[in-house]
Amino acid sequence: MKTAGHTGPAGPAGRRGRGAHGASAGRAGRRAGRGARWAAALALLPALLGTAACGSTTGTGAEAGEAVYGRPLAEQFRAATDATRQAGTARFTSTLTYGTAAGEAVQSTKGRQDYAAGTALATLSLAVDKDFPESSAAFLGQPGTTVEHTLATAADDVYFRNDARSDWLRYTPAAVTGLGEPTSALSAHAAGDAAPYSGTLADLVPRTVPRQAPQRNADGSRTYRVTALAEAAADLLPPGLHTGESGWGAEPVRLTVRLDTEGRLAEATADLGPILTGLHKSKVLTGVTSLRASYAASAYGDPVPYRLPGKDGAGVEDAGTVLAPVASLKRGRCGATDTGLGTVAVVRPVDCAERHDIRVFAQTAVDRTFPGEQTAKDGNDFAEEQCGRAYAAAPKEWQRDGRPAGRFAFTGSSSVNVSVGETTQTSVTGEFTCYVVTS
Repeated sequence: MKTAGHTGPAGPAGRRGRGAHGASAGRAGRRAGRGARWAAALALLPALLGTAACGSTTGTGAEAGEAVYGRPLAEQFRAATDATRQAGTARFTSTLTYGTAAGEAVQSTKGRQDYAAGTALATLSLAVDKDFPESSAAFLGQPGTTVEHTLATAADDVYFRNDARSDWLRYTPAAVTGLGEPTSALSAHAAGDAAPYSGTLADLVPRTVPRQAPQRNADGSRTYRVTALAEAAADLLPPGLHTGESGWGAEPVRLTVRLDTEGRLAEATADLGPILTGLHKSKVLTGVTSLRASYAASAYGDPVPYRLPGKDGAGVEDAGTVLAPVASLKRGRCGATDTGLGTVAVVRPVDCAERHDIRVFAQTAVDRTFPGEQTAKDGNDFAEEQCGRAYAAAPKEWQRDGRPAGRFAFTGSSSVNVSVGETTQTSVTGEFTCYVVTS
């Protein structure tokens, strides 16, 4: 994942290359609704615990399917979600594909989930074609690279692991609350009311209502074609893409959903193209021309072949204890970005003699006031200027530590307020961290 924020040259005169972070006004908290999933997941557990983890619905396929297909059409997706949970376990694959004229970026998740226990284990990968446009790659990952890591969920906790040699980082609700909005990159996958692993089309299906009778396939499965609000479908995107500044547009997202003979979710696909309208207005993923999502489930009722973190022999660290907001790091401190969050807004503070990814050289505040209504003013512009001056004054050793040489970056947030009275004034305020990327 891209970890640097806005970048600029060694001095205030040059212009920066826009990065993935350096948040603008009002972004914090836009994914606060994720917490509702956690409460819903806990509410479901008592009912689910009575279901055998390796069982399935009883009776023949036709009898089992009747519990779904015998319901009124508008209720069938909710019934299908219940039938899916009652299967006990399943294997799943979820993808998001970002298409451009020059190549694709594919985010893929493969794993197993135990509905009764509210747990899941999944491997996530992001593969970005070497010719993927840099302007869009800044929000996803470096062109020509593939990044892979592992996530586990257990009710309201999410665990992250870089590789088999590293410890697990445990994000509890308390850690998420303490570290703030950047943790939504992981908390978005906490167990929800549709599945133990959230953030896939399996969440969106029960939020849609079939209006036309499904096609009955030769094997007894059913295929539905439905639509969803673009705003609801946008929940499938990584939180870093949720600028929300221009809305998601009025055109609905089209889904194709297939339920198996027993009425369980077998697969779903969606054309998320309508969401690109809002992203492009916010100058996000401007080079992406197509956006597709898919989900497939199989092996219902098979035994779960994994052990949860803490029971698999690996160590577990509390993210709320070992991580910190980058804004809390003092001048000269270093941080590692092995957090799973894909941002430098939250880092692991480390001694600069140890392996590190960034070194902070300044914390700076923007506080400017202008006469009249100055809607073009941007806190990021002033942050770049102030960070440039701080970079020029930083020890040469710190400057040499940066990659590439002579470049710095910054991340933070700002707000613009226009006051109207006897005189109209525009105020720009914000807090920013200035740093160099070291690896």
